[in-house]
Amino acid sequence: MIAIEAKGLGKRYRRYARPLDSLKELILRRPYHDEYWAVQNVSFCQQKGVTLGLIGDNGAGKSSLLKMLSGTLTPTIGTLSLNGRVSAILELGSGFHPEFNGLDNARLGCAMLGLSQREIDERLPSIIEFSELGDAIARPVKTYSSGMYVRLAFSVVTSVDPDILVIDEALSVGEKCMDRMMGFREQGKSLIFCSHSIYQVRELCDQALWLDKGKLRLFGPVEEVVDAYQDHVRAQNSTSTTQISSEPSSRDDGPEISRGQTETRAWFEHIELIGGETLESGDKIFETHRAFSVSIQATAPGISKDDVHIGIVIKRNDMIQCYGVSTLVDEVHMNQSPDGGVSIDYHIDSLPLLSGEYLLDIYLLDASGIHVYDKQENTCQFQVRQKIKAVGMNWIDHRWE
Repeated sequence: MIAIEAKGLGKRYRRYARPLDSLKELILRRPYHDEYWAVQNVSFCQQKGVTLGLIGDNGAGKSSLLKMLSGTLTPTIGTLSLNGRVSAILELGSGFHPEFNGLDNARLGCAMLGLSQREIDERLPSIIEFSELGDAIARPVKTYSSGMYVRLAFSVVTSVDPDILVIDEALSVGEKCMDRMMGFREQGKSLIFCSHSIYQVRELCDQALWLDKGKLRLFGPVEEVVDAYQDHVRAQNSTSTTQISSEPSSRDDGPEISRGQTETRAWFEHIELIGGETLESGDKIFETHRAFSVSIQATAPGISKDDVHIGIVIKRNDMIQCYGVSTLVDEVHMNQSPDGGVSIDYHIDSLPLLSGEYLLDIYLLDASGIHVYDKQENTCQFQVRQKIKAVGMNWIDHRWE
C-alpha cells in the first residue's frame, strides 16, 4: 500500500529586492520580483511501513519538500497524495505561543492536530510524562531551553499516533525521541527523516531521497543513495580545508548540558593515540605496517555496558574516510567500572595506511547504533610515514604470478 506519492512536485518563491516592491507589484500590476524554484519536478513513491531518509546539502530544498509533505506548504506545481494521518515537527517551537505555558501549548498543539477535547484530556498525562518537564509544564515556554522545547513538541506531534511521521533531524535529538521513532518504525508506520547524519540515515532508513539544488538527484535503496551522496560530498570537500586538532581529547568537567536538557547520559573523558613517535611539537607519527592504538575513556553513569558502544572512523586530511568500524558491529563490550566509567583500546597490529596526514572521528553510541551520546570529530591528528615504495592511501597485500 502506498503511503506517499509525489508526481512532478515543485515549489516556486517570489524574491523581492525590497519589501516595497511587493506592494508596487500589487498596485501597478507589473512584476518586480525574481522567481526562485526551491523544489523542481520531484517524483517518488513511498510504501507504507517504509522509513525514508531525506539528504542533501544546505539549500538543496529539503525544508520546502518537508513542509509540502506535512501540509504546511502548498505545491506550486505537481500532485501529492498522502494516505493516513500526517504529523510533523519541522521547526523549533512552531505552533507554540511563547507567552503560554507548556500545558496550554500542549493542548493547543493537540487541537491543531485534530484531536477532540476528550482525546486531548486522555493524552495529556503521557505527553507531560514523555516531555519530562515536571513543574516546568506550568511555566511560559519562552523560558524553556531548546531541549525542553524539543521534547514537548516531539511529545505532542507523536501523541496522535500518526500513520506518517515527518521529522527534522535537529528536532529528533535525544535517546527518548529516537526510541519513539524506532517504535513507530517497528509498528509499521511510515517515517520521513531529514538528516545530515549519514550514519543515522543508513541505520534508520530503508530508502533515501537525495535532493540537489531543488532537483531529485537519486531515489532508491538507502545504501545506493547514501554511497552516491558521499561520493558527491567527498568530491566537493577535496579542495576545502577543515580545522583539526592534534591534541588528545578530554572533558574533565563532563558534558555541557543546556538547561532542562537531560538526554546527554554519557560522554567522553579522554581520547589518546598510543604508540608511534611523538615529536617535540607534540605531533604523532606512525609507520606503515607498525602498530597503531587509540585509548578511549568515557563516563556512562547508570548505563549498562551493553548499551554503550564506540564507533571510530579514520579519515585522511582531505576528509576521505579510510575505514570505520564500531564495537557494536564487532560485538565487543567495553570495560566498565562501578562508578560508571567505561574504557576500551582500539588496536591495529599492522597499520596499512601509507604516507599522509590523518585524523579521527569517534562516537559514543547506544545499543541501537543510532543514538549518539557524544562525539569527537576531526580529533587526534597524526601522520603516517612509509619506508616501502608504494603510492596511494593504503597498502594492499598482493602477489605477482
